[in-house]
Amino acid sequence: MPSWNSQIARLFAEQKKALEAFVTRRTGSAQVAADLTQESFLRLARLDSGEKIDNLPAFLFTIASNLVRDHQRQAIRRERLDAGEPSEELPCSNPGADEQLAAYQQEQLMQDAILALPEATRQIFLLYHVDELSYREIGERLSISPRSVEYQLRRALIECRAYIKTRLACDEQGRRS
Repeated sequence: MPSWNSQIARLFAEQKKALEAFVTRRTGSAQVAADLTQESFLRLARLDSGEKIDNLPAFLFTIASNLVRDHQRQAIRRERLDAGEPSEELPCSNPGADEQLAAYQQEQLMQDAILALPEATRQIFLLYHVDELSYREIGERLSISPRSVEYQLRRALIECRAYIKTRLACDEQGRRS
């Protein structure tokens, strides 16, 4: 019976190219295949020569297959590590709670400003901005000229801005006190 080293040497001569081609197909890299093929033969050579292996080529390919799987797992781990730390900012397009609260407060402030308008001005403002009627349509509905509608809308905007500015100033003073 040939020695263990001579069996490994014969197996190397017979199977090296086939094993390297097998590993290359699995990894996509000739360099990685050469390294893993060499490692497969080294692991086989380190086995106790007294161990009974029925099909030495099949066992060698099993070793190589396991090394390929380990190599691929390590590559995935390296990719994850190279990706860096997870971002604090979530990729969600929905606004956060603080943004939602700010939007709600702004909307509430605008509604309060509109409610503070005189009734006729508020009605014109809502017909224009909510119902999307033209100056002429509003004028016809309320029996006023389109010029009066324009004037009332300008007045509504000025009053809403003044209301909001005053409220914000009061809120700011309240926070300082």
